[in-house]
Amino acid sequence: MVEEITPNEQLVKYYQESRSLWTEFDSSKPEFIQNEEWHYVLSNLEQNIFLLQRLDERNLLKEKNFICDCGIGLGVALFDIYLQSKLFTDGKTFKFSGIEKQKNYLEFFKKRLIDFWEENLNLIEDDIMNQNYSKYNIVYTYTPFKTTEKLINFYSKIINEIEPGSILIENKNAGLGMHGILTELKGLKKLEIDDIVVFQKI
Repeated sequence: MVEEITPNEQLVKYYQESRSLWTEFDSSKPEFIQNEEWHYVLSNLEQNIFLLQRLDERNLLKEKNFICDCGIGLGVALFDIYLQSKLFTDGKTFKFSGIEKQKNYLEFFKKRLIDFWEENLNLIEDDIMNQNYSKYNIVYTYTPFKTTEKLINFYSKIINEIEPGSILIENKNAGLGMHGILTELKGLKKLEIDDIVVFQKI
């Protein structure tokens, strides 16, 4: 029997607010086509249900957790994880960062969504390939590029920069990424978390 989970009211409000900008027609904008990048696509939030708790149960969280969303878009997925972090009472701490370069997303975010975060988000206005990921121990992403070559370069950069034991979470394809690319990269260990997978740097 499948248990029905009632979403957090704040997540529902955030999602509803973000829906007023989120549009599929962004896919035809020249900047996304020319750069072989995906426009903002809402992550599968069902994969994130109790995600932090499930990571904690497998001893994958640290006392101090630094979480980054690469291509945060409007931030619904990361906001869900942020709300989960507020349920921890065992002393673990969580710091959140989101990287985004698209001006229309950034402007909407700062005008309509940033207050939801209660000053607990570091919103970085930059390209995800310009960042150094060594300060994060959990990196979250949803297949930002359309080509295998660009995705491999992106994932490899993260793998090279994060510390051993750090976690890479890809939302697409139940955690495997486009065409299961992440299973082919060296330096990662695949971990099954119920019906999804995450990857840990070894």
